[in-house]
Amino acid sequence: MVDFHSHFLPGIDDGSDSVETSLAMLRESYRQGVDVMFATPHFYADEDDPESFLYNRNNAWALLQEAMAEDGGAFPEVYLGAEIYFFPGMSVAEELAELSMGPTPFMIIEPPMMPWRESILDEIEQTGENLRRIPVVAHLDRYMRMLDDYTLFDRLRNRRMLIQVNASFFTHDDTAELALRYLREKRIQFIGSDCHNMDERAPNMGMAADVIRYDGADAYLEELNDRLCSLLRRV
Repeated sequence: MVDFHSHFLPGIDDGSDSVETSLAMLRESYRQGVDVMFATPHFYADEDDPESFLYNRNNAWALLQEAMAEDGGAFPEVYLGAEIYFFPGMSVAEELAELSMGPTPFMIIEPPMMPWRESILDEIEQTGENLRRIPVVAHLDRYMRMLDDYTLFDRLRNRRMLIQVNASFFTHDDTAELALRYLREKRIQFIGSDCHNMDERAPNMGMAADVIRYDGADAYLEELNDRLCSLLRRV
């Protein structure tokens, strides 16, 4: 199983606050059946630049790798990426191409928590075209709930934009039925835990997988995982 969105690197954003917490998050993810995990620390253009971000991200990963080796336990295979917060003009910021998801052409973009103007979606599309990357809109289910806008899936689908949802979309009683329907309709391309710690935002991909399997939709989950893992093997 692939966790496409997580914040387990230590001390780099509002996710894991220590190497010990990071190790616990990785252990728990592996226990739940996660084989591949993408680290997606937040990138805010008004607070950082890509070069500094990559330096800090790589240092955090090196520190965690050392601890993983000393631990000697079983962990998911890790790829580095970023969760890029939307900003006007990002489509001409060529250096953002370095923040792709591991060796894949995908890049996660987090739109603002406000009603989405068409100009926002235009900018995201243009970013993909200019940077020769494939934008993935982060945790669309959260925007749908918090903005109370259930047209968002259709708006992105009409633009043929890729969608990542959080595992909680499947585990919340009020959204599980919709999440399963969207999975079967192939409106969802990626699922991530968006885990930040071992408390209120702990790894939960296994719980989402249980809901999906109980509904008999596990073939759809396997299709998502197999497609991404196949791409990783090719590159």
